[in-house]
Amino acid sequence: MTGTIEEFVSTHLAILAETGSGKSYTASVLIEEIMRPSSRASLLVFDPHGEYGTLDEMQGHEAFQRENGYQPDVAYYDPDRLHVRISELEIGDVMAILDNPSNRMQERLSTAWRSMQKRESRTWGVDDLIHEMKQICDPDDSSVGALEWRLRRSIQRNDLFHPEKNVPLDEIVDPCQCTVLKMDTLDKRDQQLITTVLVRRLYQERLDDVRERDSDVDHPVFALFEEGHRYAPASGDAPSLGIMRTIASEGRKFGFGLGIISQRPSKIDPDVLSQCGTQISMKIRNPNDQDAIKKSVEAAGEDVTRELPGLTPGQAIVSGDAMNTPALIQVRRRRTEHGAESRPIIEDWHEAYEKKQREPSHSEAADFGGGNSTGVQSLD
Repeated sequence: MTGTIEEFVSTHLAILAETGSGKSYTASVLIEEIMRPSSRASLLVFDPHGEYGTLDEMQGHEAFQRENGYQPDVAYYDPDRLHVRISELEIGDVMAILDNPSNRMQERLSTAWRSMQKRESRTWGVDDLIHEMKQICDPDDSSVGALEWRLRRSIQRNDLFHPEKNVPLDEIVDPCQCTVLKMDTLDKRDQQLITTVLVRRLYQERLDDVRERDSDVDHPVFALFEEGHRYAPASGDAPSLGIMRTIASEGRKFGFGLGIISQRPSKIDPDVLSQCGTQISMKIRNPNDQDAIKKSVEAAGEDVTRELPGLTPGQAIVSGDAMNTPALIQVRRRRTEHGAESRPIIEDWHEAYEKKQREPSHSEAADFGGGNSTGVQSLD
């Protein structure tokens, strides 16, 4: 990689490439560099497809060790360990979960939610919220009944939300640790919601630390978002968009770095993409995506976008704050195995065919007795 790692992680980063050009591979090489003894980062990876499952090979690898005993830790959080404490949600999050309730429902819910947030205890659930709503509002109000049904269906029956459990921030962003949040079995909206709450909590802790208040996160953090366009979409329809914009515009001064990885730059919110001061651009042929890159980084002008369609897998152009001038690089080989290779389709087809050939044939006609090999009962 060209340039120092500090320059990459301190300016916000975007890794942009069409499918098959090596964006996840490049991101993994960057992760390896960030976790080497010279950096010792606190790194959080939002992994919606389970593509980063081999990073634990850094543990015990000689390239990541030092004589003084340093080696990086790699932690995986599977979906069953990812929980959002209900009281951590903001009213806007809840409205998104409930899929645009009516104005009357929003008014009733907002009143009860504000009342619950004033409680000293932060461990309350849907039953408590519904009880509060019925205490404040007319219990015969049809809006209250409709809200109760929606809250139980969308929050109470979803394992992601819990009255007490919460992802412990001081565990997932330890110094010298790479934590991978594996969200591959969560649907898109739940991925956005866990991201919304976690990033918002981390931002608040970093803000408190810089302002010398008690904080569970007393060191800088860098977060990488695979499929970044689903958390900060140009369409503006994700609950996570607001906090992603905040991190992009203000996170640097509080030691909260952001990395966006995407195959569709044109689908990333322009405000977020424009705040990514350093870009690693790989093969991209879509004119809309090329235009998004050109608009987001001043250094990525016509000369850069003209080169993008001809790049081969592993080649990249690095531009922006980390570079004096755009530079063409060749991404080095990974030290850990790559876990996001394309499926060997032909090989899979051959294996499926061989398996089918080994199975008993079911083509013989059924025997109904009576010696009639056709299986049709005789009418004689």
